[in-house]
Amino acid sequence: MAVMLWLGLWGLDRGTMWRDESATYQMARRTLPQIRDTLGTVDAVHGLYYLLMHPVLAARPTEVTMRLPSVLAAVAATGLVAALGCRLARPRVGLWAGLLYAATPVVTHYAQEGRSYALVAAGAAWATYLLTGAAGLAPGAAPPGRAAPGPAPTPGPGAASGPVGPVGGTAPPAASAPGSGMASTPGPGVASTHGSGAASGPAGAAGGTPPGTPSRSAAPACGDVPPVCGDVPPVPSGVSPVRGDVPRLARATPAPGPASGSGPASGSDPVAGPGGPATRARAAGWRWAAYGGVVAVTALLHVFAVLLLTAHALTLLLSRAPRRVWWGWGTAAAGAVGAVVPLAALARRQSAQLAWMRPPTLGRLWAMVEEFAGPSALVLAGNLLLIAVALVRPRRRSLTAVALPLVCVPPVLLFALALYRPCFHERYLLFALAGVPLLTAAGADRLAVAVADRPRVSRAATGVAAAGVLAVGGAFVWQLPLHQWERQPMSRQDDLAALAATLGRLTRPGDPVLYDPPKERRIAIAYPRPLAGLRDIALKTPGPASGTLYGIDVGPAELLRRLDGAQSAWLIAADEPEAHPAKAATLTGPFRLAYALCLPGVRLERYVRAGPA
Repeated sequence: MAVMLWLGLWGLDRGTMWRDESATYQMARRTLPQIRDTLGTVDAVHGLYYLLMHPVLAARPTEVTMRLPSVLAAVAATGLVAALGCRLARPRVGLWAGLLYAATPVVTHYAQEGRSYALVAAGAAWATYLLTGAAGLAPGAAPPGRAAPGPAPTPGPGAASGPVGPVGGTAPPAASAPGSGMASTPGPGVASTHGSGAASGPAGAAGGTPPGTPSRSAAPACGDVPPVCGDVPPVPSGVSPVRGDVPRLARATPAPGPASGSGPASGSDPVAGPGGPATRARAAGWRWAAYGGVVAVTALLHVFAVLLLTAHALTLLLSRAPRRVWWGWGTAAAGAVGAVVPLAALARRQSAQLAWMRPPTLGRLWAMVEEFAGPSALVLAGNLLLIAVALVRPRRRSLTAVALPLVCVPPVLLFALALYRPCFHERYLLFALAGVPLLTAAGADRLAVAVADRPRVSRAATGVAAAGVLAVGGAFVWQLPLHQWERQPMSRQDDLAALAATLGRLTRPGDPVLYDPPKERRIAIAYPRPLAGLRDIALKTPGPASGTLYGIDVGPAELLRRLDGAQSAWLIAADEPEAHPAKAATLTGPFRLAYALCLPGVRLERYVRAGPA
């Protein structure tokens, strides 16, 4: 998280906004009624984000302030990716996955942008983390509604003693479980209960069977005991296994009181009391409610984030979740979908905003893979190789069941939808990127186990973790030029500050200016000072008053009337293939083109009157 915070703050002030950030800047600074009126006509998919940014920019309306929420969201997403790796595998997998996420150039791109995509990615990572807890997907976790496995209760007086088994409980007699390394259950005449005055233990101990006395259930000698579970030694007494193959001291279970024997405490309800089925059911209900709430808020930040639910459904299918888990997830998912349906219906009516998009191709899908797993060829090849290692007979099945659907299902579904209605862009799918570092880290962990890991040598485990950190650092250094480029003004589609400065130098105060189409007015909205002296002669109603982003213009006849008497006019037109400059056609009658300058994203043209005014 500290690495992501540093990367997010590094070069945060680029000195300019690009067109989408200018929309955030102007919308969040409007009054709440003005925001509401505008969302009814345009940009409804970003409505919640604008509302969240309203108090932020009210406190300090600067570019850095506008981008800070995205930086913090990227930090939170990094921590959640690391937490997923720890929960589904082991700590070093979480460490590597978090660092890989932070070091991906496309993550820092959106972490330094005043738009909602970093927040959506953080919400999706949070929802995925909540899913793993609510559905019991972590290794060794009990399904919801069922008691988690734990150490056996401490035996009370009269309980038979014996060696501790591999799961922290008391092992069965040696006759039924050979290889325990302990003496078998004593035969007749040998005391085997606590408090009877005879010690229980291996043959030859005081009070036990004299040496040389045969026993029908004698255990083999310690040297003859075969290894348990491969080469992993039996877990010692008082220790229970946890995720990551690292044993953890079991929590001591208090012995039952003398008044209650081995049953529940006196006066407690085994059903509704602490730890009872009713309590666990309520806890599971709250977990699913939290999951559904986070998914709903994430989808309200951007409607395409609802595709996260399809990835989670496949995760439950691969994990063979029980019926109660499907019921809880289905209820939460239905609530989230119900919350986002009105937004989806409104966004569909505003789909003209995506008219600039084209149907995607397979090359576009591969370009997204490069962005998420690269983009440099060396890093891309390394990531894809490690992902393949993680997927071939996966060692961490829970992690694979979570990460693989997350990175595959939403892009494929959005690609299929975009064939019908173009809407495919990698920024809409940034939330799916979290699956890439998780799979890469899992593949690296599998290689580390096969090559260098030794569970008994903590120094080796530390060295392996450090080697992984160095590898991620090497990948970051290799792609350092890409990170530096992301912090340059021209890393985005346009540089509104430079455009405004250029227009301010070429124009004179009082000159009439026309914006064609009206969205090019964003230059003056984002940086009004250089253009403060120009007359926006085509503007009929400003954006805040008209419930639009960039205002409403007058018609051609009214425009010519307003230009009556003007000897020249400036036209700022969109330099885009699909743009049809209607105002230029209006000017070509009484005016002629005298000067043209192509700037990134726009054309600046000066028209002078062809005849007497």
